Amino acid sequence: MKYLENKFGLKIGTLACASFFTFSSGNAEAQERKNVLFIWCDQFQFDVANYCGGPAQTPNLDKLATQSVNFRAACTTTALSSPARATLYTGRWGHRTYLDDNCYTWHSRLNGLNLRQTTLLEWAREKDYFLGYFGKWHLGSDGPIRRGVHRFPYNGFDRGNIKSQKPNFEVVKRYYEKGKVFDEKPGFYSTAKGAYEDTNTEQLAKQGIDFITEATKSNMPFFLTVSFPGPHPPYAVPKEYATLYDSRKIELPANLRDPFKNKPAYQQDIMWPFHDIGHMTDDDWRKSKAYYQGYVTMIDRAIGELLNALKNNGFWENTLIVFVSDHGDMIGAHGRFDKGPYAYDEVMRIPMLVRMPDQPAREINRQVSIMDLNQTLVEWMNLDPVQPNIDSRSLFPLMQKGDSGWDSPDEAFYRYEWYNGLWFGVRIIRTPEFKYNWNPVGIDELYDLKNDPIEMNNLINSPEFLETKLSLQKRLLAYLKQIDDPWYEKMKSSI
Repeated sequence: MKYLENKFGLKIGTLACASFFTFSSGNAEAQERKNVLFIWCDQFQFDVANYCGGPAQTPNLDKLATQSVNFRAACTTTALSSPARATLYTGRWGHRTYLDDNCYTWHSRLNGLNLRQTTLLEWAREKDYFLGYFGKWHLGSDGPIRRGVHRFPYNGFDRGNIKSQKPNFEVVKRYYEKGKVFDEKPGFYSTAKGAYEDTNTEQLAKQGIDFITEATKSNMPFFLTVSFPGPHPPYAVPKEYATLYDSRKIELPANLRDPFKNKPAYQQDIMWPFHDIGHMTDDDWRKSKAYYQGYVTMIDRAIGELLNALKNNGFWENTLIVFVSDHGDMIGAHGRFDKGPYAYDEVMRIPMLVRMPDQPAREINRQVSIMDLNQTLVEWMNLDPVQPNIDSRSLFPLMQKGDSGWDSPDEAFYRYEWYNGLWFGVRIIRTPEFKYNWNPVGIDELYDLKNDPIEMNNLINSPEFLETKLSLQKRLLAYLKQIDDPWYEKMKSSI
C-alpha cells in the first residue's frame, strides 16, 4: 500500500484504510478482550424495525434483539446530529461542551467539537484499545483521526464540509411546476444507480469487516464504530430496495394533517429545503415512506454482515454490541419531512439495543438517554474520562435488574438550543404520561401521551391540566439547576 502524509502528520493509505499503528502485545487488562462494536444510524425511527413491531424487514436486527437488552423508551438529547453525537461521546450536555448546534451547516457558528473536549475515543486509546472508525462523524474535520483512531477511511472525515454552505432552496421549485408529474422526487426519494454492492452502506460494512479481520492478529481489545449515514433523507436507494415495499399499501401517518393549532408558529417555517413540503401529495408521502423502509432494510443487511464477521472471527463471546440512532425522522408526521426544532416522539425517541456477552435478553420500558451509553461503555472498557461525564448514567443496573434497576424518577430530558444557526432554546421533560416543552420563542406545549400519543392537542392552557403543567415545570427546573443549565434562571422567571 502507498501512503501520503496528511496535514496532521498521519499516514493515509491511498487504497484502503489509514494506518499509523503497530500492534503491541498489550497488557494483561487488554488481553481480557472486552471489545465493542458500536453501530450508529442516522434518523432511524424508533418503531420502524420489525423487532419493534414496525413495517420494515430487519431480520438481522430482529435476531440481535433476541439476544440484547432492548431499550424500548430510549430518547435522544437533541434531534440534530452534531449535538446528539457530542453528548454521547462526551457524556456531557451541550452547554458544557459548547457543541449545541450542527457543525458547518449554513449559518451555524460551529466547525466541530473542540479537541479539549475529550471523548470515548481518546479514553479508549489511553487504555490500549485498537480503534477503528468508519462512516459519519459530523463533529469536525478529521475528528476521529485527531483523537487517535488507528484505522479510518483514506479520505478522512468531513473534509469537504468544513466551510458552511447555504443549502439550495431553489431545487424544490421544480416540483411546483404546473402540469408536471414526477414518478420520483430526487432530493426527497429516488432510485439510486447501481446495486447494493455500489452503495456507501455496503462500503462501510466492508471496512468494518476488514477491521474485524485485522483485529484477529492482535491480543488488544478493539473499539470499532461503523456509522451509517442513513436512513437520513434523501431516501435514494438501489432499485432492489426502492421497489421492496408497495407504496400503495403504506399507511399515512395519523397526524399527517396537523393544523398546528395552539402550537409554536416556527414549527411550520421553511428553515431547510426538506421543510418545503407544499408539493408533497399523499402518494409522495407513501412513496417516501416506502423508500425509507427500503433504506432501513438495506442497512439491516449491512449490519448482518458485520455481525457475521464478529462470529466468523471468534469475537462473538467477548464483544459488547450497541445499535442506536442519533435521532428519529418525521417522514410525514405532523406534515413534516426530515426534522426540526421540536420534540415530537417521531424524532425524540430512538431504537437502542445493547448486546452483552452472558447478559440475558430483556426489554426495558423506562426512559433512558442516548447519553447514558457513554458511562455504560466507560464501565465496560474500564476507561478514565478526562472531563467528568457527569450527565451520563450507567445502563448496567437496568440491564441486570430490569426497570427497577434505577430508583430515580422515570423521566427523559431533551433540548433544542440551535437549529443550523437559528436559536430556539427549547427545554423539555418527558414522562411516560406527559411531555412538557418550554419554548422561549413560542408557546409552551403539553401533551397527554397516554390519550394523545400522536401529540396533536396542546393542553398547555387547559385548566384541567394545570397541576400537571406546574408539576412538570418544577421537575424540569430542578433538573436544569442540577446540570447548571444557563437557561435555568430565564425559565424560572418566565413561568
